[in-house]
Amino acid sequence: MYSDDRLPVLTLDEAHDVLNLLTYLASLDDEAAEEAQRLARELAARVPSREDDINEN
Repeated sequence: MYSDDRLPVLTLDEAHDVLNLLTYLASLDDEAAEEAQRLARELAARVPSREDDINEN
């Protein structure tokens, strides 16, 4: 399913990047904003915050 040079999961940094992009898209006034907001909420519920990562170190 995946080639040798691709990982089947996102890193935490990649997930935060996607979350940031979705949050930006959700702030726009267009037809995709509502879907971006829904996806951002779902992703945010599953991804540890950057603060959690900092507190563990």
